[in-house]
Amino acid sequence: MQKLTRILFTTALTLSILCSPTTAFAKAKIQIAILLDSSNSMDGLIDQTRTQLWQIVNFLTKVTKDGQVPELEVALYHYGNDSLPSSEGFFRLLTGFTAELDLVSEKLFSIKTNGGQEYAGWVIRSAMQELNWSKNQEDFRVIFIAGNEPFDQGPIVWKALLNLWL
Repeated sequence: MQKLTRILFTTALTLSILCSPTTAFAKAKIQIAILLDSSNSMDGLIDQTRTQLWQIVNFLTKVTKDGQVPELEVALYHYGNDSLPSSEGFFRLLTGFTAELDLVSEKLFSIKTNGGQEYAGWVIRSAMQELNWSKNQEDFRVIFIAGNEPFDQGPIVWKALLNLWL
């Protein structure tokens, strides 16, 4: 009976792996959305802010879970810039989730400041709704928003968005 139980268990485990190999062998994932204020009020702060954000990204490349390095994906938006369409909330997605950190770094360090309405709620909502967030509850998902103005500017209330994601 014990041998039959072992055979059935092994067969069931094999079938579950074959039926859903992506979940059976899935690597842990870290997803970071960086939302950077690129309005003129960030003129004296933008370089320091970019550097600190990139230090966080670099730190997360060394994190381990269960002895393995998780897959790191970073998305990047900038907001609060008058060169961006007002009808779209003065923000732009520069890159969706990607593991290509050189690309993210290049885009992050090329952001220029220009005027601006800092509609933080709008860019937070877009990051929550438009990015391809992992559905796995074991994965680490976070939004880093960096700016120097209150988040209550604009038509979208950021606090109301939290209930949508929790």
